Amino acid sequence: MMLNDGDEFDGSAVEHFASPSSFLLPPVADPSLYCRTNLKIAYHEDNNQTLKFDKGTTTLAFCFKGGILAAVDSRSTQGSYIASQEVEKINEITPYMLATIAGGAADCQYWQRNLAVQCRMYELRNRHRISIRAASKLIANTCNYYKAY
Repeated sequence: MMLNDGDEFDGSAVEHFASPSSFLLPPVADPSLYCRTNLKIAYHEDNNQTLKFDKGTTTLAFCFKGGILAAVDSRSTQGSYIASQEVEKINEITPYMLATIAGGAADCQYWQRNLAVQCRMYELRNRHRISIRAASKLIANTCNYYKAY
C-alpha cells in the first residue's frame, strides 16, 4: 500500500494483525533454528556476517520502437519466509530513467535514491538531462568507492 499526497491512513496495512500492537511471527516451528540456518551469522569465526539469500528476483526489460517495457516480480522474501507480496521493485530515477531492485532491498533503495539525487544535481548544474551512460558511470563510481564497507 502506498500513500499519495492528500491520502489518509486507513489502517488497512495492519488489518492482518490480531491487534495493531501485536507482532506477526514467522510460520516456523523453531525461530532460533530458522535464523541460524538462514542468516548464517558466525560470530566466533569472523566479523563478515553475511546473509544467505536463497531466492532471486526476476527482472526483465525490453526496448522496442514504441518505448520500453520493464517487468519484475513483486515478492519480497527473507529466506523461505515471504515478507511481502506487494513490493515496488521498479523505481524512477529521472522521468526518463528507471531502475529495478534485486538483492537486499534496503541497500538497493538507498543507492537508487542516491543516484536520483546525483542525476538531478547534474541536470541543475549542466541544464540538460544526464545520459544513461553517465548515470551508470556515477553509480559504478559510487559503488566502487564504498566496496570495502
